[in-house]
Amino acid sequence: MRVEGTGRSAFASIYEKYFKLTYKTALRYSGNHHAAEELTQSVFLKLYVHMEHAKVDAVKPWLLLTVKYMALNQGRDRAREYLTEDMESSADLFEEAEEQDPQEMFLKKMRERQFGKLVDDIFAALYRKSPRWYEAVTITYVLGKPQKEVAEAMGITLEVLHSMLYRAKNWIRKNYREEYDRLIDA
Repeated sequence: MRVEGTGRSAFASIYEKYFKLTYKTALRYSGNHHAAEELTQSVFLKLYVHMEHAKVDAVKPWLLLTVKYMALNQGRDRAREYLTEDMESSADLFEEAEEQDPQEMFLKKMRERQFGKLVDDIFAALYRKSPRWYEAVTITYVLGKPQKEVAEAMGITLEVLHSMLYRAKNWIRKNYREEYDRLIDA
């Protein structure tokens, strides 16, 4: 293979010449169109990064072998994946299912969804009201950062942060108390 130019032009000609072949190899070994696209882009990125060390005559076999082994490794890794959190929550749900009747479980799930939607609505409205309040509340209460660190990160004093959090909480109570109470009573 003869590559014209150096650097980007050499890479561009290699990419143009071997893209389809590399993609077909990735597709054959991954069995998934999206995974094949990602693998193809990854292997060409590796080539681009190490282009000055690559032998032009060895580019084609290197591309094909590398994408093949990347696809096989990806398949192996996916086969080994398991989500412990999901498994634990599934076990908990199974235990709960034995203890509760289906109607209670359904109502509980509905309430959880409604609370989740309320939380999303509150944070969206809080952001529209004041992005600074939103930042203070999320960093302090959601991320659990110490208030002193939050104040330093925001470039304000601790007293100003306390005042900001107090006003934000009062605003949330004023605007969402009724909806919250309705969900609790349901």
